[in-house]
Amino acid sequence: MTLYRVRVGGAEVQVTVEPLDGALRVSADGRTSRVDTVEVVPGWYALVVDGTAHDLGTASPGHFDGAAPRRWTIQLDGETCDIEVARGVRRRAAPRGSAGRAPGWGEVRAPMPGIVVAVAVAEGDEVFDGQPLVVMEAMKMQMEILSPADGIVRRVHAAAGAEIASGQALVTIE
Repeated sequence: MTLYRVRVGGAEVQVTVEPLDGALRVSADGRTSRVDTVEVVPGWYALVVDGTAHDLGTASPGHFDGAAPRRWTIQLDGETCDIEVARGVRRRAAPRGSAGRAPGWGEVRAPMPGIVVAVAVAEGDEVFDGQPLVVMEAMKMQMEILSPADGIVRRVHAAAGAEIASGQALVTIE
């Protein structure tokens, strides 16, 4: 399950998303829905929410700092609004070391050789256990590299487009 805190207009909403039989179970403001998605063309999706079809278009209006965009302008059924993802956290049980931190705390290393597609954090960012840090690609498959613990990003060792060796440091978290 992934927990997001999303700001729409001036209101902040807590949203949880989890896989459900090839679709998604999405909960927001105490309401849970089944959401099926299909990307029709890049940036445009057909959404079926509890059996009702919707059109969704996304755009990033320039709030892109080399990491994954955290603000979007979307168009849902012809209505345009701005959204901001305040925080994304994957909730899962993690084994803890003697200091209360997940094993691997410190330097987060590449699990395989590949290319860095995106870096989703910057130095000084607060991160949470399971939050995406880096997206890598190897053999035309993408993989999110997740934070092993809550902490602060002290150093980003990788940049988008860089070739990375297996075991190479990507991000340092304290």
